Parts: sequence; structure tokens; C-alpha cells
Amino acid sequence: MKNTPFTPSFLPPEEVRAEYLNLLKTWLDALLSYAVRDEKHPALDGAILCPACSVVHGRCGDAVYPLLCLARRTGDTRYLDAAKKLFRWSQNLLCDDGSIYNDSQSTWNGVTVFSALSLVKALKYHSSLLDPKEKAAWEARLLLHANWLKTGITVHKKSNVNYVAANAAAMALCGEYFSDGEMLSLSKELLHFALEHVSPNDLIFGEGSLLKSATAGGQCAVDMGYNVEETLPSLWDCAVSMKDEGALSRVRALARAHLCFMLPDGAWDNSFGTRNFKWTYWGSRTSDGCQALLNALGKTEGVFAEAAYRNLLLLKKCTSGLLYGGPDYRVHGEEACVHHAFCHAKALAQALDEGVNGFERQPLPSDAPYSCISYPEIGTARFARGPWRMTFCAGDFEYMKGGHASGGALTLLWHKIAGPVCAVACTDYSLKEAHNQQLTRKKRLEGSLCPRIELSADGTLYSQAYDFGADMEISEEGETAEATVRGRLCDISHAPMSENVSFLIQYALTPRGLSIRGRLGRPAPGARFVLPVLCPNAQEPKAEKDRITLRDKISVCAKDAAFTRPVFCLAPGFEAAEISVPLTGGEEFEVYIGAV
Repeated sequence: MKNTPFTPSFLPPEEVRAEYLNLLKTWLDALLSYAVRDEKHPALDGAILCPACSVVHGRCGDAVYPLLCLARRTGDTRYLDAAKKLFRWSQNLLCDDGSIYNDSQSTWNGVTVFSALSLVKALKYHSSLLDPKEKAAWEARLLLHANWLKTGITVHKKSNVNYVAANAAAMALCGEYFSDGEMLSLSKELLHFALEHVSPNDLIFGEGSLLKSATAGGQCAVDMGYNVEETLPSLWDCAVSMKDEGALSRVRALARAHLCFMLPDGAWDNSFGTRNFKWTYWGSRTSDGCQALLNALGKTEGVFAEAAYRNLLLLKKCTSGLLYGGPDYRVHGEEACVHHAFCHAKALAQALDEGVNGFERQPLPSDAPYSCISYPEIGTARFARGPWRMTFCAGDFEYMKGGHASGGALTLLWHKIAGPVCAVACTDYSLKEAHNQQLTRKKRLEGSLCPRIELSADGTLYSQAYDFGADMEISEEGETAEATVRGRLCDISHAPMSENVSFLIQYALTPRGLSIRGRLGRPAPGARFVLPVLCPNAQEPKAEKDRITLRDKISVCAKDAAFTRPVFCLAPGFEAAEISVPLTGGEEFEVYIGAV
């Protein structure tokens, strides 16, 4: 199949800039509609109440930077007043050691680094909007944060790599602002420490463990959401501030490697990520976003500007006032958490403050119609064939029970016309970070979006997706990319059934569709293959003999296939129609997914 020609066109800077500004204004206007106005109670006045979580998220104070940015660009004093009130309110979470709490009910204070970054960027670009007394107060708070960060986040303290990178940026910017040599020295140390944590395929690892070989299978901890929305942007900011040409070149190369994980619609494939319980399809719930980084890189390499624009359009598509945590949140009746908007607004503000250029439209790496790539360091492989994109995972790093799917499970299937067909985050959604996630009230519809073989026995669920010891082989010949997976049905703790029920699954992807063939090693009554196909407002789909049609775009063909129920998962935020294929006896089953 030949690739469809990509028609270039030039997007003028004023058009791109307007997109950034309009989305920033949409988010901040929505945030202000949830701002608490209560002068009698300073502990509440100026805070932003979350309609999804019914609480005030402590990090809403980070919005001071985008609020000042918008105040300058619009001349509207509402944004300036809101920024000042929010700064005063966040004093309620400030500790006597200079750190700041994540929330009133959370002792985690690593987020001090994000408060510092927001303040230093606000002061760097917009301090003239503050009177001398206010500016001094903001600087004093920033200095408290920065002095705590000198010892609060170091290469010697256990943390995820995103915090190391963020503090590299904070120390660089604060060291420059205060002319503090100790901060600048620490920034350099943090920067180069983070840049040592790179896999053979140029993926940053450290979201769960900073060890290069952290598992029994020699794999490392990689999360695409945090890498592209926090770690890489922070490393770039640090390298720019430090004028470190070597680091700038290295971060650019890493960004190119990560860009391969952006889907043609601007989404980030984080289906295999260690922390994908916060995957939102467009990024990650509480990180700042990729926009500032991609905008900066795009000034010299147009492919990054293209990526920034496509992701921006996806963010816009998932916005209705606030930014929603996934494409189907509104359809499902879920509220939008304010966390997404006030975090990602910072990246939009930075892009605007650094200048947004026009660019020539061009293909992304994922637009290429044929590829077959293996990432052994995360037990993951990705195929492209014609209009289809596919990811499957046999990774064995456990960030949490019920975390990312493994066992060679299909974690992502995407089609050029139909869009996402399958998309899996965690196999079992739970509040790993209670203050940074949501709960659904529609508990009966909540479920896994993972295609998998499963079997319930004696009150325990055994699943292909729980197997952290599966073997996976990939190959390609002509227009077909193939994968063969051998494993065992395991419980959520990765222990196999006492009967030791093995499975074999073979995937074959062509430009026409995906064939999934498999069998169990022995008869297992009650076993089934489960295929959740993404479908907003999932109702019982059209069904003919051994053929089910969904959204009038996707067809599923399998003997005895049946619609079982609609399901929804908050990460990455999709509804699906769950289709079940019974596995009777020991014979082989086959499921074929194609486009209508």
C-alpha cells in the first residue's frame, strides 16, 4: 500500500499564536469560574475548587504564571487580580522549611519544584505587572522554595526522574535569577545525572526506578507521559538557561526518539507506561505538557512544530471550558478535573512568552505507513501497516498492582479513519495517587479496556495481561508484521494458575486489518478472549453472523463473538463496547478487526 501524499501548507505565525491564546483563555476563564471568593476566610479566598474532585488541589497556585501571561496579552485585570489572590492563598500550604505541600491532606512536598518554576517564569516574563511590594513578596517566596530545593531534591535522594529533571530546570532558572552559584552548580549536576538515564533506544527511564536493569527481565521504568510532558521539557529549559550546547543537542536527539510515540492525531501512546494510570490520551494528568518544548524545538525543526500543533488541536478537541481527562469523559458524564487545565496552561503560556512561529505542515514519524520496531528495554513492540498503528506489551516493571498491561497484550490499536480502536492504560484502575486522580460514580460501567484472554476460577481472575514472564517474538515479511506471544494465565500478583494454563497468541497486521489467533495449552472451561472496542455511548452494536460492526467504521469477525457490556475507564478516558469470544475446549480461536 502506497502512502497517501502529504500536502504541505504554511501555517502563518498569527494563526498558530491565536490557537494558543484562545485555548489558554478558554482554560483560564473556566478556572476563574471555579475560584473561591470569600474575603472573610483567607484560607479559602482565591483558591480554585475542583468540580470533579470536590476539593481544592494545592497545586492550583501554579496558575499564577499563565494568569500573568494572559493578563499581559489581554489587558484584562481579572487575570492579574486572580493571580495575586492565588499567590496569597497558596501561603496556606507553605511550610516553615520553604517547601509547599501538594494538598492540605498530603505530606508530599516534592511539588515545591513546580511552584518554584511557576514563580520564576512569572517573574522572568511578567514581573512588571506587580508593584514593588508584591514583586518582593513573590521573590521572597521563590527564594524560600529554591533554598529548600537545594537539599530537597538531589541525585542522592530517591525520586522519579521527572523530579530530578524539574529541579535541574528550577535550579538553573533560580540560580540565574538570584545569581546563586550553588544553585547553578546543582543544576548542572542534576542535568547530567538525568541525561545518564537513557535506554539504548534513547528513551528516558526512571519513572519508578532509576536502575537501567530494574526487573528480572532486565527492563527499565519508562513512562511516555511524564517523559514528554515533564522530563524532556525541564531538561531543555535547564540546558537553555545554562547555555549548555552539548546538553541541548542531546535533549533534541532524545525528543526525536520520543516523537515516534506521537500518534497521527496528536495523541501520545503511553499504553505501556509505568505510570499510565494517569494517561489521558493527549498526555498525562498532572504534568505541564509538551507544548513549550515542541514549540522551542520547532523553530529549527519543523516536525516538532507540526507535533505541537497536532497535540494542540487534540487538547482543543478534549476541551469544553476545562480540559477533560480523556476523549470520552464528557460523553460518559464525568466532570473535568481542574488539574489538567492549570498545569497545561503553564506550557501554553511559556510557548507564547518564548514566541510562536509559523511553519510548513509536514508528516510526523507515525505517518509513515510501514514500520516494525521493538523496544526490548520496556518489552514493547509497535507496528505500522497502511492506516493501522499497533502497540503490544510484555513489560515486567511493576509500578503498582494492576498497572500496565503485559503478557503481550494489545495495548493500542489506531486507524487513520476510525481513530483509536483499542487503548489500554492500567489493567485495574485504582487511586495510586489519590489526590491526583479521579473516581467515577458510574461504578457498574467501570472496567478494563485491555484485550486479553482471561479465566475466573475459585474467585480469582487469571489473565494474559497479568503475565510478567511472557515471551514475545516479532517479524515482518512484505506487507505483514507479525508477533507471537507465549505465556501463562496469571493472577494480579503475576502468579500462574496451579493448573498452569499456558496460552499462545499470534498477531498479524496488514494494511487491511489485524488478525488475532490464539489457543490455550489445555481445555479451561469458562475461559474467554475479551476485546473492548472503543465506542462513545457504547450500546449493543450491530451484529450479523459472526460479525459485529461498531461506529459504522470498525468490524470484528469471530466465531460466537458477542457483545457483553459497555465499559469505561478513566485512564486514558474512553468508553468501549466489550466483545467476548468463548474459548471452548482446546481449539484455536481467531478474531479479525478491520475497517468498514
